Amino acid sequence: MAKDDALMWDGSGSPGANARRCLPELVASYYQEGRLAAAGDASPETLHDFRLRTKRMRYTIELFRSCYGPGLRRCLDALGRIQDHLGAISDCATTGRTCLALLPQDSPEGARLGAYLEKRATREAAAFRRYWRGEFDGAGEARRWEIYFRRKTK
Repeated sequence: MAKDDALMWDGSGSPGANARRCLPELVASYYQEGRLAAAGDASPETLHDFRLRTKRMRYTIELFRSCYGPGLRRCLDALGRIQDHLGAISDCATTGRTCLALLPQDSPEGARLGAYLEKRATREAAAFRRYWRGEFDGAGEARRWEIYFRRKTK
């Protein structure tokens, strides 16, 4: 079976069988992309794209809640925490663009606001990287997720 086939829904299979076949591949791909996003040199665009990827991943996993039961909450909470950090970074960028467009160009208020938002975004990016490296992707977590999603479902 080709890798792309592993991500195709099998209409003859149960939701649980499809989850066991598709989700481990999605998880592996998500972790690869996340490691790039958690690199210290990731651009704001990369972080924004990964925020969207995290959102899609979380919603996809939620679709299979009935297959995996209450243990899935830990995975969803971890993805939610990543979304929170990346969302705060995105909020800083959006707030900056919106507010600075309303202020006179080169105003002291705009400069202070821009500096504050940049500092906050930098703190959130550092918090995201710490969480990703220390908890989310630490000590075999990627493998644990893959094993969890391969297990027999309801």
